Amino acid sequence: MNDSTALALPASLQTAVREAVAASTADNTERAYRSDAAVFVAFTEKQGLCPMPAAPATVAAFLAAEAEEGKAVATIRRRAASIAAWHRRQGAANPCADELVRATLRGLARQRGTDQRQAAGITHTDAAVIRSRMGDSLKDCRDLALMLVGRDLLARSSELVNLEVAAVEFEADGASVALRRMKTSTEAKPFWIGSEAAEALRAWMSRAGITAGAIFRSLTKAGRVTERLLDTRDVRRILKSRAMAARLKHGAKVSGHSLRVGMAQDLAGANTDLAGIMQAGSWKSVAMVARYTERVAAKRGAIARFYANRQGI
Repeated sequence: MNDSTALALPASLQTAVREAVAASTADNTERAYRSDAAVFVAFTEKQGLCPMPAAPATVAAFLAAEAEEGKAVATIRRRAASIAAWHRRQGAANPCADELVRATLRGLARQRGTDQRQAAGITHTDAAVIRSRMGDSLKDCRDLALMLVGRDLLARSSELVNLEVAAVEFEADGASVALRRMKTSTEAKPFWIGSEAAEALRAWMSRAGITAGAIFRSLTKAGRVTERLLDTRDVRRILKSRAMAARLKHGAKVSGHSLRVGMAQDLAGANTDLAGIMQAGSWKSVAMVARYTERVAAKRGAIARFYANRQGI
């Protein structure tokens, strides 16, 4: 919404538009946009340049400076996407569409490489090890449900913290969960969790006395349920601490995305076809699924088959 449009609208409508625009992206994405825009504005102020609307040369210089500071290519690309989104929202020309910026991004990728640190997956085997190190406290009960439900749903942490009681329908052999994918859908769709995850979820809700509203909530140090909902940082902290306590060798690389990655790897290892994996995780991109499951694919590749066949000679 540019200045001329804003002047023509009543204040109430301007507020409504801003709220609708903010709701168009997931919370984590929105935070990233704001953070990246702030970094860009700080750069332009230091250099005496105009941030809005920004010239393509200004954006290209900013991206190059970020690379000089050691930022990863993935971070630099996200900065560019944030600048583009900021300009679109203001009704300004997108400087990142200019060939100068596009060429700068390509050049930086070639210079620095594009390998991206991926969250370590929590696989079925990892989950079993973590579970074996848990006790029977209310916190253990909650964390087990969080882990198992998150795996079966291939859920992002933002989706888990927004999961509500009304979305769950328990059945004899599992449960149906109406889940709204935060990045790909505007409405909830049914997904299935198995009996193990459903049992853990039912146990947590029963022991915590949760009958309505958000399912996953914070606990006091004394182990009592509070009204405060978990946030995505809590999910990341819980999963990493559980992985470290279970002494998983990749525990330090566990993040809020590890449940989603781990189940994708398990599905690939069970010979689930690509379409099935994409449906389970609501992925739109084949490339993303391939990246998550590339290690599983490598273990089943030509070299692995060669040595397996030789052992059978």
